[in-house]
Amino acid sequence: MDILQLKYFLVAAEYEHMTKAANSLHIAQPALSQSIKHLEEELGVKLFERKNRSIRLNPCGKLLQKELLPIISVLDLLPVRLKEIDKEVSQTIQLNILSASTLVTQSIISFKKLYPDVKFRLLQNVDEADFDICISCVISDKIPKGSILLLKEKILLAVPSNSKYAPLKTISLKQVEKEGFISFSGARPFRIICDEYCKQEGFKPQIIFESDNHECVKNLIYSNLGIAFWPEYSWGRLTDQNAVLIPINEPECSRSIYAILNESSINSEYVVAFLKHLIKLMINMQKNNFDHEQK
Repeated sequence: MDILQLKYFLVAAEYEHMTKAANSLHIAQPALSQSIKHLEEELGVKLFERKNRSIRLNPCGKLLQKELLPIISVLDLLPVRLKEIDKEVSQTIQLNILSASTLVTQSIISFKKLYPDVKFRLLQNVDEADFDICISCVISDKIPKGSILLLKEKILLAVPSNSKYAPLKTISLKQVEKEGFISFSGARPFRIICDEYCKQEGFKPQIIFESDNHECVKNLIYSNLGIAFWPEYSWGRLTDQNAVLIPINEPECSRSIYAILNESSINSEYVVAFLKHLIKLMINMQKNNFDHEQK
């Protein structure tokens, strides 16, 4: 059996007249008769009671018609549904955001204004491999081979404004090794980078609070509950008078934020367009910060 045979049968069953059915299908009547004959042979049963050119469905034919109608209906709709799914998939961008979530969110918002039909699926999983673009960070310039550098920024130290360190112009990590740190959780790349800088200075930071939200980290600093590492650009400036940012002079602390484009997504116009949009946002942000510092 093939789909064409089954569709021919349904038309013949609808008209119960070979010539009318053949005309409806735009095929010769003998070709339709032959198709029905082959179908009956394959099924091993008769489907019609025949009388000259008139035909009537027998019990087997009625059962086959009943069972086939919903199946053929689904098959007829499949091309449309498949195109809809393909369009939806092509317009969905999967992002695994391990760093710079605020900047990436801003980029998503502005990108949606340009491409309102595009959808985003956001992930935050270091073990996730099913993504279009992954945004992460590493210490200094050690970005993975094949990745795209988005931003390099210094890592500063955020301290409460009433801290003894607040008046300092610069600070070394050795000076704060006994202080309580507010930090990201241990699996996040930024935490790994900061722990590595502390390790280079011969100590392990004493973590008193852990959070995966930099706004929470900021509020805890404002409340004089500890100190924290703070990326120069991607978390924004501290606006509250209850905290200050101090450059770290020893060691020189920095991180590189990078993007990995999944090979299977290289030909996706929306994924590529979003990556370009994200790069442009990072460049503009650095330029704006530089202009602000010059003033």
